[in-house]
Amino acid sequence: MKIIHFLFLFFISINLYSTKEILSLGFGSCLHQDRSMAILKTIEMKELDLFMFIGDNVYGDQEDGELDKLIRTYKQQYNNLEDFLSKVSAEFIWDDHDFGLNDGGSDYRHKDNAKELFLETWRIPSNDPRRQRDGLYFDKIIKKNGLKVHLIFLDNRSFKSEWKLTDEFNKEGKERYIQDFDPNKTLLGKKQWHWLKGKLKEDSDIKIILSSLQILSLGHGWESWDKFPLERERLFKLIDESNVSNLLILSGDRHRGGFYRFKTEDDNDIYEFTSSSLNLPIPFNTEEKGPLRIGSTYRKANFGVIRIFENEVIMELTSNKGKVVNSLNVAIN
Repeated sequence: MKIIHFLFLFFISINLYSTKEILSLGFGSCLHQDRSMAILKTIEMKELDLFMFIGDNVYGDQEDGELDKLIRTYKQQYNNLEDFLSKVSAEFIWDDHDFGLNDGGSDYRHKDNAKELFLETWRIPSNDPRRQRDGLYFDKIIKKNGLKVHLIFLDNRSFKSEWKLTDEFNKEGKERYIQDFDPNKTLLGKKQWHWLKGKLKEDSDIKIILSSLQILSLGHGWESWDKFPLERERLFKLIDESNVSNLLILSGDRHRGGFYRFKTEDDNDIYEFTSSSLNLPIPFNTEEKGPLRIGSTYRKANFGVIRIFENEVIMELTSNKGKVVNSLNVAIN
């Protein structure tokens, strides 16, 4: 009986160990400097290992492309976040509204000045690679309890070519932009593509690509990787060539949250988790077509939580009150 009792406790301990949370990450996008920051307190209570602001971290863009508003709003937003950043480890990457030009890209005349504002506002160290090269793309390795998680932050603004304007403005599915198959168009630019190729080949247990713009989402005419289909296909081929097994994508921008799934030609499953917005929901947002989407989208204020265990990842779309409104479990190979 003692032996049986010992074995029972032994197996129970194995089961508890296998279900113990190893790492918890959070992310969000679209944080307006003039709106309530109450969601930050909710995020604090989650006691995350890291929170990632993945774009539109201020709304400082102007129609004329000048920097007056951006300078002012960066200063305001840092004051809004100063207490939060003293308690929660955080990383930042930008999108258009903190880049300085709505839907802007490589031809934005003030992009170098905007980059300096970003680096100074978020206190990026002087020896950080982002200070030595064009663009703000970077990566971060987190090692915890034998687990190695590789975070890859993409810059979708500094090198982006001009989108192709729609021929039917505001028509569902073609609202602003349509697909452009021009092989000379790019999202990441030559140097960032080369960098990404090397990063995908680096050894890790889990890779997480952070893209301010949605990659998997289809069925709408707003900014997304789908508007440059050749770039999107290039990414999928690169993932297959790199033999990446446990890969997740985190995205923002859309003022809605949801989950997406895509299977590559080599039969690799890619999951995307979109979270937006932190404090700027759009009341008139309606559901959209989503052939790769899992379930419906959530269009109130939200943030994302990624809970990593030994054998699985649990992704939780979380309301501004801390309630999990949708979730997805993904097995770790």
